[in-house]
Amino acid sequence: MLVAEQSVTRAGLRSILASAPELRVVSSFGDPEQAADAFREEAPDVILVGTREGLASDAAAAQKLLSVHAAPGAKAILLHPAATSVEVSQVLAGGVHGCIDPAMDEDQIIRAVTTVALGGAVFLPAPTVQPVEVTLAIDGPSPTEARLTERERAVLGKLARGLSNSEIASELFLAEATVKKHLTQAMRKIGQPDRLRAGLYAYQHGIFG
Repeated sequence: MLVAEQSVTRAGLRSILASAPELRVVSSFGDPEQAADAFREEAPDVILVGTREGLASDAAAAQKLLSVHAAPGAKAILLHPAATSVEVSQVLAGGVHGCIDPAMDEDQIIRAVTTVALGGAVFLPAPTVQPVEVTLAIDGPSPTEARLTERERAVLGKLARGLSNSEIASELFLAEATVKKHLTQAMRKIGQPDRLRAGLYAYQHGIFG
């Protein structure tokens, strides 16, 4: 579902996503309030939310839809890039799974939506790393203290980009089972219970792949 105030953005994204056979745009709206009832009835897997005010407004609108009219497993992508890792931590804490620039390449947009639909997280273009002590704190040892191997760091870096295990395997020329093994070991070492927190940990510690 598309929820974007700018009609040009809605039209462009609808055209792009409609060209992908694995994706279907169920509806589009210019006002989040108008989208509420349809979101509840149509139960989309992913909503793309964009307002004229920017990232904070996008996040508030997405979180309201997800919390009040949540469909099982629904995920949100904000149509405004996260400029820093601080902003990444803020939107992840609010249940959002990605931030993208709607002016990106068509293939990147399709891949981003598909990745989030499959359970990943996507932040494109990549944000600048900043200290995040003032926001959500992800407890755990430093990468050095955790004694992460080079391969474990590489897998975490790919995870921070929102890649699935199969995509990580393809980029690192590994078997998917091997990627899962490295990721499980890395998550145990850094003390993170799920993929999202592991990805946020990687952002906070400047691990990118």
